[in-house]
Amino acid sequence: MKDLVVLDCEVYPNYTLFAFKNIDNQKTFTVEIKGESSSLDENSLKKLQQIMTVRTTFGFNSRNYDMPIILFALQEKTAKEICKLSNYIIENNSPGWKTLQNFSLSWPNSIKHFDIQEPSPGVRVSLKLYGGRMHSDKLQDLPIEPNSILSKNEMEETKSYCINDLNTTIDLYRQIEDRIKLRVDMSNKYGQDLLSKSDAQIAEVVIKSELTKKRIYCKTPKIPNGKTFKYEVPDFISFKSKQLKDILEIIKTNDFELDGKGSIKLPSVLKNAKIELGNSIYQLGIGGIHSTEKKQAIIPTEHQFLIDKDVASYYPSIILNQKLYPRHLGTPFLDVYKEIVEERLKAKKEGNKIVNESLKIVINGSFGKLGSKYSALYSPDLMIAVTLTGQLSLLMLIEELENNDISVISSNTDGFVSLLTKEQYERYDSICFDWELTTGFVLEETRYKALYSRDVNNYLAITDYGYKGKGIFTLDSLQKNPQATIIINAVIKLLVDNIPISETIRNCKDLKEFLHVRSVTGGATYKDTYLGRVVRWIYSTNGDVIKYKKPNKTGTFPKVAKSEGSRPIMDLNCEFPKDIDYDRYIEESMSILDDLGITEL
Repeated sequence: MKDLVVLDCEVYPNYTLFAFKNIDNQKTFTVEIKGESSSLDENSLKKLQQIMTVRTTFGFNSRNYDMPIILFALQEKTAKEICKLSNYIIENNSPGWKTLQNFSLSWPNSIKHFDIQEPSPGVRVSLKLYGGRMHSDKLQDLPIEPNSILSKNEMEETKSYCINDLNTTIDLYRQIEDRIKLRVDMSNKYGQDLLSKSDAQIAEVVIKSELTKKRIYCKTPKIPNGKTFKYEVPDFISFKSKQLKDILEIIKTNDFELDGKGSIKLPSVLKNAKIELGNSIYQLGIGGIHSTEKKQAIIPTEHQFLIDKDVASYYPSIILNQKLYPRHLGTPFLDVYKEIVEERLKAKKEGNKIVNESLKIVINGSFGKLGSKYSALYSPDLMIAVTLTGQLSLLMLIEELENNDISVISSNTDGFVSLLTKEQYERYDSICFDWELTTGFVLEETRYKALYSRDVNNYLAITDYGYKGKGIFTLDSLQKNPQATIIINAVIKLLVDNIPISETIRNCKDLKEFLHVRSVTGGATYKDTYLGRVVRWIYSTNGDVIKYKKPNKTGTFPKVAKSEGSRPIMDLNCEFPKDIDYDRYIEESMSILDDLGITEL
């Protein structure tokens, strides 16, 4: 997208700032209202109107906050009136559509704007925290308390802060630019504006659109809290051991109840069940089955295979194979879903990346909407049918492998890892193939050279082509706060390339690799200096501790977790520190090795 402009607003009783920055030429321009009883003068009004109607703009949480503020200001409201609107939005956590409705504001068709908060991956977090995760140059909190009367100097300080927010928003846009481009393509295909929507929201829009074409009009079903459902066990599910037969009987006879949030609760008898198969213990869950191993380091001998098997498109396959659909939508849902899945597989086979990725969003996002009581796709009984079928199916296969002395050492949601002798492989492959025929699912195989697990959700698997990691072994991303990446990198380089931990850490000159980032409720301080609600630091030989700004019930100021011996680095425009505590980072890396069950190097 060309000629894009990012926007942000700052609002005080006597000062309103509208700041803009062109992401291509980096030109910054502002519109201001100064004085409580002042509104936009004629020139400022024309300038703001021109920016909003000629350019395509975007922001972060802008549909809920900035756009109502801008539309209100265009009605020539005073700074004081705009501040009251701002306080209403913040205090009521008001969504944009509701604010527009309550304040009789309309969004002209001439304004082209999108919001990048929902398209950004992961659980919703603040722009500041995204800045920390992206290693943006400067992390800065609002410098002056809301609702303060600003001096001229404070207005300039606020402007500087706002421009820094623009830079952080541009950083985030660059990180998710491919997701935005995909939304542009999907908007064109489906004739709806999808730019400001999350994956799950897009899934709902697309499926509703396709159902409407079949004259099925989607309304969100009203299912009362406390309603119960029965799980209908597919005919192919069967077990041999008394333990699993008993579990299956419990699942058949138990009621699955909705909690106060409209989500299915797992009965305590199942939640607390420990399923023992071979040397592993498994637990059932609403989200999926998982094994419970800890501190596990496995390297196959020359006479063994270490194999990971994943079920391809597990949940979509269950929906289609079992012909599952939301009751209020009927079988047309299944027709639409099948068309989407088949079109995506065709695009994947033909190398059509845009269609493949677009429909992947729809398929994955739609499953999440099955559990949302605010969605037109809401179907808690369908969700429990899918997840339980997935878990029971995997348990069938694991039981059969263990009955043939083939050890399953880990399992999670849609796959499992086995350790077997090379002589056992033919039998292993035959069991897996028979299971595929019985269930209709397809398994995909990956061979590992080693598997190091802190637990089922934190592991490093080494293959012939590199490695893959989960949890702590997932390096910096928009969904994870940096926790001194150098620590994990040092462990990975030791296990993959046999490079000593000390060598990796002491030779690294990338400051970003040493940073910890954390969100702190109420803000944090360091030696009585306020840092903000998002802080980042290094371990320092001259370090102290970062503390919460607010005291606890005993009147003491709690320490921010893992910040002992630290020094804040809120601005990355600095030289590489000379006070990095290398020994601390080495010690943390060695602790990771211990968590993996590695006692000898």
